[in-house]
Amino acid sequence: LVKHLGGRRVVDGVDLVCRAGEVLGLLGPNGAGKTTTLRMLYGFLRADAGEIRIDGSDDLTRMKRDVGVCTQNDTFDGDFNVRQNLEIAATYFRPRPERVPERVRELIDRFGLAPYAETRPETLSGGFRRRLMMARALVHRPRLLFLDEPTTGLDPQARMAVWDLVDGLRAEGLGVVLTTHYMDEA
Repeated sequence: LVKHLGGRRVVDGVDLVCRAGEVLGLLGPNGAGKTTTLRMLYGFLRADAGEIRIDGSDDLTRMKRDVGVCTQNDTFDGDFNVRQNLEIAATYFRPRPERVPERVRELIDRFGLAPYAETRPETLSGGFRRRLMMARALVHRPRLLFLDEPTTGLDPQARMAVWDLVDGLRAEGLGVVLTTHYMDEA
């Protein structure tokens, strides 16, 4: 993949593969092109050169249904509580995921959000906001998850909790592509 922004080449021939059950880490400093690469992979930016295939397809509509995206920044809706954020996120996908209420309960339990289900997201700690963002990225049962700097700004305990969740997702066969500044995490 190649991408130019502001008249300069910010992604210079990146070539990668992530299979089911793998975690692929992109390590680099600020400005290295990690987030830009992810944005191309999940269809937010168009590559200037190269091709993107997910499960053998380059159909952007199909690809978006097969991927989950957890951006660096929290993008939940502050007008809704934790449970409602997950329920509403599920409505964005076509075809709609099956058994949404059951899926939301499953994710709330798995991500340790049950005590906060009726709480507004902005009142959560950074670690629990990150868990909510990850749960939201998974509500539609994607096959590939993109995590952009999932532990930046988290305390050591919250970082470990995020990595335990990622390892569990990997063990279940989900492909995960993530960016990080931390060598130990990569």
